[in-house]
Amino acid sequence: MFCIEAEALKLRLQVIRVDSLREHEGILSHVADKLILEFKNWADLENPVIIDENDVVLDGNHRTYVFKKLGFKHIPVCKIDYFSKSVSLKYWFRMVAGTKGLGILRRIAEEMGGSLQPATDKGIFVRIMEDNPFAYGVQQGSLYNIIRFPKEIVNDAVAAYEVLEEIQEKLKQEGLEIEYIPCQSAHDSDFCNGLGDKNIVIWTPQITKKMVVDAAQECRLFAPKTTRHLIAARPLNVNAPIHWFQENVSTEEINVRFSEFLRDKEIKRFGPGQVIKGRYYEEELFVFYDRR
Repeated sequence: MFCIEAEALKLRLQVIRVDSLREHEGILSHVADKLILEFKNWADLENPVIIDENDVVLDGNHRTYVFKKLGFKHIPVCKIDYFSKSVSLKYWFRMVAGTKGLGILRRIAEEMGGSLQPATDKGIFVRIMEDNPFAYGVQQGSLYNIIRFPKEIVNDAVAAYEVLEEIQEKLKQEGLEIEYIPCQSAHDSDFCNGLGDKNIVIWTPQITKKMVVDAAQECRLFAPKTTRHLIAARPLNVNAPIHWFQENVSTEEINVRFSEFLRDKEIKRFGPGQVIKGRYYEEELFVFYDRR
């Protein structure tokens, strides 16, 4: 095991069996198909999958799916304490473009056995969402509504997101476009002021870390784009040879090889707010480089 002591979080890099990983979220088929083609042509695996103490995948569900699909034996991971305050669970909200009011959404909710009810203002709306983890919020300009379903339809976190997927599919059938946006966007005044009358934001059910772990341990998958995990520190550019993880070797042997491989590299530490290969990182970064 190769450990990095970040200021807020301990990062434990190691190799484990692919079949021991427990995904918590489904995959988007177009993303997985693209990754499968890329993996067949890559010589190195750039970044480890991030997992918790129970081998639940927090970041890297698509990579895990691809490793399993391609028959890999092992996979490099970064194990962290999920319940640390340095790991935040956020959500992907849905933005629906091209609507002509709430009529379509109301009809879909009622046809599925739910109801759409107004909230007097944003403060009350936010409190209702916080107190009802399986409710859905609807934001249109300065108007706020809540979608609720009875317990016989939505009785747990996974079911709540399954119902959301069904709502999304029905909206798409009506010719509407769905975009995934970070939950923080709904609190940004510039973003909210830019919403037109034909744009609706659906606030997704606000689940907990325990719900994520429980679902994974029960082999139940949340819908794709359910969670966003913000982790205080992250390793990047490990670049381990992919063929290692296809070999029929013991986990102990490949871990010795992997640790020696990492010890031969140089690590540069960067604060939050870096842009690397076109991606913005909010977390502290530990970037691996080959020694010259």
